[in-house]
Formats: sequence, C-alpha cells, structure tokens
Amino acid sequence: MQIRINVKGASRKKAAIVQTTCDYPDRQMTVEEFLAETVRQNVREYNARKDAGEILRLFSNEDGQNRTLNEQFEEHLENSAASGKVAYGDPMDGRKADEEKAVKNALQCFDDGMVALFADGIRYTDRQEKMALKEQSEVTFIRLTFLAGRMW
Repeated sequence: MQIRINVKGASRKKAAIVQTTCDYPDRQMTVEEFLAETVRQNVREYNARKDAGEILRLFSNEDGQNRTLNEQFEEHLENSAASGKVAYGDPMDGRKADEEKAVKNALQCFDDGMVALFADGIRYTDRQEKMALKEQSEVTFIRLTFLAGRMW
C-alpha cells in the first residue's frame, strides 16, 4: 500500500515539510514494525545512491587522467560554490549505511522522544501500538529539538 510520508524538523531554518510516498506491506503493523520498515527502505535507497555515484564517478573521467580523491573533492566544492550552496554531502570514502544499526538508532530516538510520529492525525507514543494505516494514509515524522542554555 502507498503511504504519504511527511518529515519536519522543528527549526526555523527549514520551514518546509519534505513529502514522499513509500510502499509498505498491506497488513496491520505496530509502530516498531513501521519504523523499522521505513528506516530499511531509506537505508536501501541511500546505499543505492552511493552505488550509483560510484558508477558515475568511474565514467565521469573522460580525459583519461587519474584524479585523486582530493582533486574530485575540490572540483565538487567549486561546483557547489558556483551554484550558491556548499553543504556536506555523502561521504566520498565508500562507506554504506548499516540497516540494523540505523533501525536500532531510530527506535532509540523514538523511545527517547526525539521523534514524534503521527498517522492520520493520531500521535503514537508506544512501540507496540497497532497502527491503523490504509492506502494513502498520511504519516508525519517531526524531529523534536531540545534546547539548552539561553537565548542571546
């Protein structure tokens, strides 16, 4: 079944909500199962992008010269600066994300209250709660930011 996923961080820097659509098994799931499936899908997508990036890098050097990783990074930095946005991207060292570590981390974040989960207007706070999802349900993740210190 198709589920619409909204992701929002509670900060002033990014006011927009990122919205995607994901496929899930057509069965009732607990919050824990839903979180695990969501994280696994995202890790597989991330790793596939990394693989595609490595393949593209193999064919991008048309002049036959061997460029070092540092030269590739410098070129990437110059291109980013020319476009007006320099940001940290994927690490260029070939590491891939580990699905099980990512799932464990996501569940810990949920347990610690770092992420709020809403599905069709209902907030879920317990991993073992059954989620009443249906085709085109809308799920929203909000990353909560805890501030310490004082405002200047």
